[in-house]
Amino acid sequence: MLPIIIAAFLSLPLYPLNPTAQDTVNTMNLHITTGISSQSAMISAGPEFTAKYEYLINHPFIFRTSLDYINGNINSKNYPNGTLHRLSLSTEVLYYKGTKSKMAYLGLGIVYGRGIFDLNDDIYFSNDSLGVPQDIKFGSTFGYRLLMGMRFQHRYSIEVTITEISPSFIYFRDTGLNAFSEEKFSFRANYVKVSLGYLFKLK
Repeated sequence: MLPIIIAAFLSLPLYPLNPTAQDTVNTMNLHITTGISSQSAMISAGPEFTAKYEYLINHPFIFRTSLDYINGNINSKNYPNGTLHRLSLSTEVLYYKGTKSKMAYLGLGIVYGRGIFDLNDDIYFSNDSLGVPQDIKFGSTFGYRLLMGMRFQHRYSIEVTITEISPSFIYFRDTGLNAFSEEKFSFRANYVKVSLGYLFKLK
């Protein structure tokens, strides 16, 4: 998939014949995508849904903000098992080239991710000397994102995204005598996602 997108990008012309009248993107778009994210070291593969707002800065650069939702399961001997609902907000700049019928683009962005963790195994720490956890949360953190994509007829898209991010589990434990402890364990949650999308013209 990646070699195909890169080859298509390199083969497309840099500018339309008339950049003002024949630009390959709309001034503003609402871009809705759905797809699947890959399995990471701890988190299973799962579905993803994304809403993106795009604004054409000036040919050939696009500013984009995205809100992602990804669902996955954690299956590990070192961490509690459960379902993870991941939300991320990103800001990206895209560089594109192409024609009215098709275009390709590359992008780079900053990601802020957080999540909601539903514990499946409530006896995970039953033998822990520090006490059974009263609450487990999924920490928020920043990361970065690389992406490549193609569009057809201004409406349809296919996109490959690589996200590098390292959030943490936060354990709150009752140690007795009305005392509590908080521990953080960071882990890599990097993933690749492949998605198909549809663009709604806003302007």
